[in-house]
Amino acid sequence: MTDHGDRRIPAFFYFSAYSAVSALIVVAGSSARAQQQALTPVTDQAAVERGKALHVEHCGFCHGANARGGSGGPDLTRSVVVQEDESGKQLGAFLRVGRPDRGMPKFDLPDPQVADLAAFLHAAIYLNANRRLYKILDIVVGDPKAGEAYFNGAGQCSTCHSAAGDLKGIGSKYEPTTLQGRLLLPRGRPGGSGAPSGPLYMEPTAVRVTVTDASGKSVSGGLVRLTDFDVTFYDKDAGRIRSFLRNGDVPKVMVTDPLQAHLDHLPKWTDTEMHNMTAYLVSLK
Repeated sequence: MTDHGDRRIPAFFYFSAYSAVSALIVVAGSSARAQQQALTPVTDQAAVERGKALHVEHCGFCHGANARGGSGGPDLTRSVVVQEDESGKQLGAFLRVGRPDRGMPKFDLPDPQVADLAAFLHAAIYLNANRRLYKILDIVVGDPKAGEAYFNGAGQCSTCHSAAGDLKGIGSKYEPTTLQGRLLLPRGRPGGSGAPSGPLYMEPTAVRVTVTDASGKSVSGGLVRLTDFDVTFYDKDAGRIRSFLRNGDVPKVMVTDPLQAHLDHLPKWTDTEMHNMTAYLVSLK
């Protein structure tokens, strides 16, 4: 027994409390290490590739080739077992037992293979959490000659653009992924330097509005806001924002979009046409 003021507390109480706290520290430490591992890139890319092959062979049918879920299995990158795994220890213990009640068979894999599988899954979790590191591959897979024919023919792109004019050297100005994005959605994307765009209403391709008052005087600019009660736009010549109250059709407001042809064409693109056009634009160095 141990004295504690006027009370006597059994000594085993302290040992029990100490054991509980120690166990809690061990569990917390293990969880923290696992979380740190998930936030750290996997440096052994050979292990990741071996693990990917193992995953496709043994797990891909249910969980998908990328471990993000398939026909009969959940997303493994969201699995608590995988997220709290340390170099395959928890994952290996789980695989040796499986979940037969849920259609998950057991797998008796050697420890090195379990470690490789864990490396692949940890790498997938890391990439999910750091999407900017994801690399888009195989963008330029189309036929540039077919893209040129589409540009000058069915696509009607040459009615507004010229390979020797405004598009000259565009293949050197943008990366293929950026170029394809600008082809489909050209408004408000960063330039070749990667610098963020300014306000959309200040861009040359901004939606434009022309406001005409009762006397017939008109002013135009990049549209900022248009409601039933007012219209606001950026007047480039004056270098400032201007607003007008509206009362029915006074003043008269006319909106035009220089990119309307792109917007109209967006639902018409086929994958083949899109890739062919991308390949053609990339070739314009």
